[in-house]
Amino acid sequence: MPKLKSTSRNVVLEFKSCSRDNDDHCEIIDPLIEQFWHNAPEVLCHREYEHNECIISVDISWQRLANRLRRFNEIWGPVTAGGALPRKNSVQSVSRPLKIPAKVMISGTNDTSSYQWYPTFFVEVFVHEVFLIANLAVPGSANFYTLSITGNEGQSPTEVRLSQYAFEAGWINSLNGEWPTLEALARKDVFEWFKALDLGYKQRAGTGIEKALYVLLHMAKDDTRIDSVIWIFHGLEALLSTRVGESVSGMVRRLGAILELDARTQKLLNHRLRKLYDLRSSFVHGGYSVLHPASSEVIDRSLDGHMSDLYELTQFGAALLIATLQSLIKKRIIELGFDELIVTTTI
Repeated sequence: MPKLKSTSRNVVLEFKSCSRDNDDHCEIIDPLIEQFWHNAPEVLCHREYEHNECIISVDISWQRLANRLRRFNEIWGPVTAGGALPRKNSVQSVSRPLKIPAKVMISGTNDTSSYQWYPTFFVEVFVHEVFLIANLAVPGSANFYTLSITGNEGQSPTEVRLSQYAFEAGWINSLNGEWPTLEALARKDVFEWFKALDLGYKQRAGTGIEKALYVLLHMAKDDTRIDSVIWIFHGLEALLSTRVGESVSGMVRRLGAILELDARTQKLLNHRLRKLYDLRSSFVHGGYSVLHPASSEVIDRSLDGHMSDLYELTQFGAALLIATLQSLIKKRIIELGFDELIVTTTI
């Protein structure tokens, strides 16, 4: 059998910033984030894809990211605890852009493998997968919002724009005693779950779990906006196999079964999910008062209640979606279906 033609490409990942946006509960969260990235296993560093007679291997070492996060915490940790501000040169050392080399090996050829963007595309796909793995394992651990990927010289960088905010905020709220509950999961469990899903470079989600994961990626690319509510329900409806626009009660019942909720928590879920659903309906059916794109609560105080409600409800919905996926990971569930039972009483 003839040996496949192989080509190697060097790619650069550049972070303008990679630290957390919030220092709440830093004594719990930061050490777990450091631990996650240090000595990153192969599943985070190496990925192979097969595409139209080509085998594409992507290699990324995350050690520089681990070192930067550790150094950042060493400098700013004492400040958070009430200490003095760090020296200027120390701050500058963790503020400059962080560059991480990646290598792509392409074995074989096809009708698109010669394009300049081809190797960069598979790096981007792998980065999206790493983002999900990291943030489902340790919520808030992968801030890829300022990350760009550069391939050949002269090629425009690919802006990744994936924010960890929903994961981080959900975990902080959990540590504050709020529900839904997000937590740090065993790295091994998350890796095995993703390997079993085998998303690869799939461009269109097939199963409900895949759709929910892709929804999280879309939400990570946008700020809190009204259309985030649509994404939340799209993810929940796909995950729970409910029809579009179906009553909230069915969603509450199925979420209650997955998350093993007691009666009190189911009641809370029902209340908040109905408020979120009402917001969705007002947007979809035309009752929503559309805001100016440059909306400001400082300029127009009538927005105060609206913006805070929108933030709280979308954050609740995102956390609910993440918590449900974490529950599936802990239970090692990669396919989900529901059977309705008829309960009768006879004479």
